Amino acid sequence: MMRIAARPCRAPLTRAFALSLLLAWTGTGSRGQEPGPSPAPSPAPPTAPGVAPLPAAPEAAPAEGTEKTLPKPPQVRTRKGFSIRITNPAHNDFRFGRSEIDAEVTAADPALVDKVEFFVDDRLVFIDTEAPYKCFFDFGAEPRSWVIRATAYHKEGVTVSDTVILKRVVLNYAVEVNRVILYATAYSREGERHYALDLKKDDLVLEEDGARQKIIDFYVEKRPVDLAVILDSSGSMQPAMDKVHNAASRFVDTLGSEDKALVIDFDEKVYLLQDLTDDKNLLRKAIISTNALGGTALYDALYASFRKLRAIEGRKAIILLTDGDDTASKFSFKRILDEAKISDIIIFPIGMGTTLLDVDLRHVLKTLAEETGGRAYFPSKVEELEGVYRQIAEELKSQYYITYEPTNTVWDGRWRKIKLEGASGRNLDIRTRSGYYAVKKTAK
Repeated sequence: MMRIAARPCRAPLTRAFALSLLLAWTGTGSRGQEPGPSPAPSPAPPTAPGVAPLPAAPEAAPAEGTEKTLPKPPQVRTRKGFSIRITNPAHNDFRFGRSEIDAEVTAADPALVDKVEFFVDDRLVFIDTEAPYKCFFDFGAEPRSWVIRATAYHKEGVTVSDTVILKRVVLNYAVEVNRVILYATAYSREGERHYALDLKKDDLVLEEDGARQKIIDFYVEKRPVDLAVILDSSGSMQPAMDKVHNAASRFVDTLGSEDKALVIDFDEKVYLLQDLTDDKNLLRKAIISTNALGGTALYDALYASFRKLRAIEGRKAIILLTDGDDTASKFSFKRILDEAKISDIIIFPIGMGTTLLDVDLRHVLKTLAEETGGRAYFPSKVEELEGVYRQIAEELKSQYYITYEPTNTVWDGRWRKIKLEGASGRNLDIRTRSGYYAVKKTAK
């Protein structure tokens, strides 16, 4: 399981934060459930040989603020080498709309696997008799918690089960039910490239899934920002740590009086060095306490930052410094990218010392930036790092706040693509996040 550990002399809040993430990651469900009478499937024409679909009939959503818990494991019969694992979705993941559920069955003789039953909230929704074992289920447009269970039946009379719980998702990009918030950066390409801070609504064209949208609010954002400063302290960073400390500390000095930041560093584990604060002395102290050692749990560090920032209202950003590919995380890049899309957090990745040969790392960092409206930087040497942090600080002071009400009022939980560009005659480069999930929100 993923742990956010506490190193000596680290912030006392680290342990509490470690516990919260440990609880979020724990719980893969019960295995080896005793066979019992199966619910009779409703008659339905099979969609493939040996596969009988059943109608999805989800129960009422749980009360606001409640989450489901994993069922208590019953007495079991086991068979060596016979097991099942739900591979998609992952425990504590989120789902909207029609999504796939996948299960992987291991058996000494696959021919002796009789069938796999899929349950959502204890209702049988699909029976599959042939590998690969999978089904589709419509999770609806409202964010809520779901319990998914897959049970495999062996022809010798043994069953095994796996259970995952999907979490409710609180989406942070709406100020009222039908309004979407964007933070955008605009550059003018006329003459020397510079921030375009004199734009009006009519200077931009906003589209959602190809349909023109009307901009409602539009102004340069001057309100505070909440930040996560993430530092790679894996062993490969050792020669550069002094310059990293100096550059990151000077970045902290650029923050406004109402801006807040937290500091996380990572090697093969993730450490919360300083929780959110506007005290620059505490932030600098946390930054210079980092020591280079161990592997690279890049994705776990990002996940920890999402958990800390997601519930906060307003503008949020992550400034991530790393010099190498992930080698030690429990979370996958796909999971982290999904989390980034719902968190509405702008990511500014810094790939220090990377070259064009570092294809995988550059792809990861550029994708995170492009999907969230940030920018990826690739300084070739540590001496360039201070200038990179300076550029990020300047951009955070040069962003536009934009809102609009989508013309598509069908809240089906699907991903909607956003396109923002300069109007005809305006020579502009504009960055904002790539889209959002169309989930109906409650006005705040």
